[in-house]
Amino acid sequence: MRELLLATLVAGLFSGVDVEHLLDTPILGTEAIFAYDADELAARAEGAVVEERDGRRVLVTTERTFRLSFTADLLPGSHVLSIEASAPNRGADSYWLVVDDEQLSTPIAPPIESFGERAGGFRIEEAGPHVVSLILREAPGSAISQVSLRRTALRPPIEPMLPELAAARPRMFFTADEIPVMRERLQDERVQRYYHPAGPLTRKPPAFRPGGRNGGAFRSLPGYALSHVLEPSPEKLEALIEWLEMATTYPDIGVDLDAEYFLEGVALSYDWLYDELPEDLRARLRENICAHARRLYDASLAGYTGGGLSFQQNHYWYAHLALVLAAAAVYDEVPEARDWLAWGWDRAERIFITFSPDGAFHEGPAYWDFSMPTLYMLVDLYEQLSGTPVPWADTGLHGQAIFRTHHLYPGLERSVALEDSTAGIGRPPIGLLLWEAKRYQDPVVMGIAGALRRDPAISAFNLLWLDDTLEAADPFAEVPLAQYYPDVETAFARTSWQDDATHLAVVSRPLGGHFYAELCARYGIGGTGHNHPAQGHFTIFARGEPLAYDPGYTYEKRTRNHNTILIDGQGQFGDGEMWPGPKPGRARVTGFVSDGDVTIVACDPSSAYPPELGLQRFERTVAMAGPDLVVVRDTLAADAPRKFSWLLHHIGQAEEMTGGWRVTRGEATLAVVPLQPDGVEVLSSRYLPQYVHPTRDLTPKEDAEIGLLELTTDPVEEATFLVPLIIGALGEPLPEVMPVGDDTFSGVRVGDSLIAFSRKAGEMTLTLPWGESHHTTARAVVAVLRDGQRSIVELPAGGPVAD
Repeated sequence: MRELLLATLVAGLFSGVDVEHLLDTPILGTEAIFAYDADELAARAEGAVVEERDGRRVLVTTERTFRLSFTADLLPGSHVLSIEASAPNRGADSYWLVVDDEQLSTPIAPPIESFGERAGGFRIEEAGPHVVSLILREAPGSAISQVSLRRTALRPPIEPMLPELAAARPRMFFTADEIPVMRERLQDERVQRYYHPAGPLTRKPPAFRPGGRNGGAFRSLPGYALSHVLEPSPEKLEALIEWLEMATTYPDIGVDLDAEYFLEGVALSYDWLYDELPEDLRARLRENICAHARRLYDASLAGYTGGGLSFQQNHYWYAHLALVLAAAAVYDEVPEARDWLAWGWDRAERIFITFSPDGAFHEGPAYWDFSMPTLYMLVDLYEQLSGTPVPWADTGLHGQAIFRTHHLYPGLERSVALEDSTAGIGRPPIGLLLWEAKRYQDPVVMGIAGALRRDPAISAFNLLWLDDTLEAADPFAEVPLAQYYPDVETAFARTSWQDDATHLAVVSRPLGGHFYAELCARYGIGGTGHNHPAQGHFTIFARGEPLAYDPGYTYEKRTRNHNTILIDGQGQFGDGEMWPGPKPGRARVTGFVSDGDVTIVACDPSSAYPPELGLQRFERTVAMAGPDLVVVRDTLAADAPRKFSWLLHHIGQAEEMTGGWRVTRGEATLAVVPLQPDGVEVLSSRYLPQYVHPTRDLTPKEDAEIGLLELTTDPVEEATFLVPLIIGALGEPLPEVMPVGDDTFSGVRVGDSLIAFSRKAGEMTLTLPWGESHHTTARAVVAVLRDGQRSIVELPAGGPVAD
C-alpha cells in the first residue's frame, strides 16, 4: 500500500501539499463554533468601544481592565481562537487567552499598524459550557474587527507509525534487535575514533525555575541513556532515574527551544529505558510528556509553535521535533499521540518542501551547527517510524557538509562568522558530518569528518549516525577550492587547503535565499530573522588572521556592520532591525569563475536598498588573484547626487600610509589602496556593535571593538571604487601598485599580477604581465605571472557562472 502511494506521490504523504498549496491543511478538519464582528463583540466586552476605522467597524480597547468573554458549549478536543486585530505599537500589541479562569502561557500578538489574523490554541477535556476570554497583556489601544472559535480534528491518511514499531521498545533511532550489533561495534577501532560510552551521570538534575529557561540540562541525557543500553550498570541507571524523577516535576517548558531540549532527553530516555524504569515513574513520565505534547500541539494548531509558519526558521524545527519526540515516546499508550505524530509529520514535510534546493543554508554557520541536528533527527524518525521516505528532503540536505566546510578558515579551526554567528565559531559537530556521510554513502564527507574529528565523544548520535564500514576519501583532493551556491547566493574560495591559504567569502542574496524569499512573498510567511542586511558583503582571511572582518551575531543588524556600500549613510532593507523579516530585495551573484588560486565573483546588490535611497546601480566585482591580492571594483549610480560610502571592517590596528591604509593583525597585514574615485574622505574609527539583547549579552570576550575604514565620496550621481587589498607580512615591503586602463577598462597592476574590469560592453585590449596584448570581451580578467608560469582567468560577459 505504501509503495503504491509513493509511486504516485506529488505531495506530502501526511500534509497533502506541495509548493503550490503550501498553506492548505487537508489533514485538518474544523468545526466552526462562532464568529463575531465588532458590534457583536461589544456586547461581550468590558473596557472597549466600537469605532469606524478605514471603512470597517472595530472594537478598540480603551481600558487596561479590558476583557472579552464568550460562553459556549464545547466538546472535548483541540480548539483555536482566532482574532483579526491590529496594534498601534509594541507596547499595546498582545492579549492573554484565558480558558475557564486559567491563563495560557503563550500571548496572542496582532500585527503592528495593520490588520491580520492571529490565534491561540487550547484543549477542552470535558464536554459542557466553558468560558473563553481575552484580556490585555499590555496597554490598551489595539483594535479588533473579528473573533472566531473553531474545534479541530485530524484526519491522517495513513497511520503515522508502523504497527510493529508501535508495539516495540525501543523504537526511536534503533530497536531491541539492533542492540547486540551496537554492543559488538564498540570493540571496533573505527567506532572508537568517534564514540565512547559515557560513564555514570554525576551531575545532579536542576530543579524547575519559574520564569527561567528550563530544559537545556536534559538535552545530554540520550548520551547517558544509550551508554546504559550498551554497557548496563546499576550506577548509570540510578543516576538516570534521578534525572527522570526531576523531569516529572517540570510543569511547563514552553513550546519552543526549551521544549525540544527537554523532550530530546526525556522522551528518548523514556523510550530507550522503558522496560527498566519503575512502573510508577514510567506513568508519571508519560503524564508529564503528554502535558508538554498537548501544549506544543495546541500552540502549533494556532500557528504559534516555533514562530508560526516560519518553515525555514530553526525555532520552527525545534518545536516540531519536540512534538514528534513526545508523540513517538507515548504512541500506543495515549490515543492523542496518533494526532500529535501525524501533525508532526505534516509540519516536517513543509520544512523540507521549502528548504533551499542547492545544499546550502541561510542562517549562517553557527545556526547550521545548532539547527541541522533537528532536521537530521526528523528525517530519521519520519522514515523509521512511518516506513516512508521523507519527500523532498534529500534535494536540500545532500551537500550540506561541504557547504559548512567552506565556511572554515585555513587551518580548519575557525569559521567565518556570516549572518548570526558568534565571532570565533569553530568546527562543525562531527555527528552532523557522520549523518550525511552515512545517508548518502559519501566517502568525501566521511573524509571531512575524519579530518576534523578530535577525541571520541559520548554523544549518542556519534554512534547512531556513524557508518564505520564506509571508507573515507581524501577530502582535500575532492572538495573544490571555490564553490558558488545559487539559491543562497554565496560564494566561497580559498587559494589552497594549506594552513597558510587565503580565504574569501562573498554574499549577495535575498533574505532567506531565492526559493524561500519567493515563498515568503507569495504566502506572507516569515523566518529570515537571523539574516543580515549585508548584500555585497565580503570577508578575507589570510596569513592566519581575519583581515576583512564580519562582526557576526548582533541584535541590531546593520548594513554598516558589513563590508559593503552605504547610500547617504543609509543601508539596505532590514537595516537596524533585530530580526529582519522577508524583504522585497532580490540581490544576486551575477558571475563566478574559479581556476586554481584565482577566483572572480560579480554581484548586483542594488535591489537590496530601499527605493527612497535612489540607488540605480551597484555592481560589485571581487577578484582574488592568488594568496596575496584581492581587488574590489564597485560601479555605482543614483537618481541624484548622493554620498557613497565604501566600508571595510577589521580587528587589527589601522595606520595611514602613502596612498592608503595598512591594517595589521598579528603578523599579517592588509594594505588598502583606493585608486578610484579621487577625493574620497577616509575615516578610520572603532565601534562596538549592538551585541546586547534584553535577555542575552553576546559581546565577544576578545576583539569586541571593531575597526572600520570608511571611504566616502562627495555627493555625486555616479562613482566607481577600485580598491586593491594587498595581503602581506609585518615588515614586508608593498609591491608596486600601478593603475591601468583606458576608456574600455579600468584596472591595476600589482607586481606581476594584472586585474582588469570592463567599463562597458565590447572588447578591451590588455597588456599582460609578460608583455603580450590580449583582446577580450570578458567582464573581468586576472592575469598572473608567477614562478615563470602564466595564467589568465576571465569572467565572461553576460553573467554566466563557470567553474
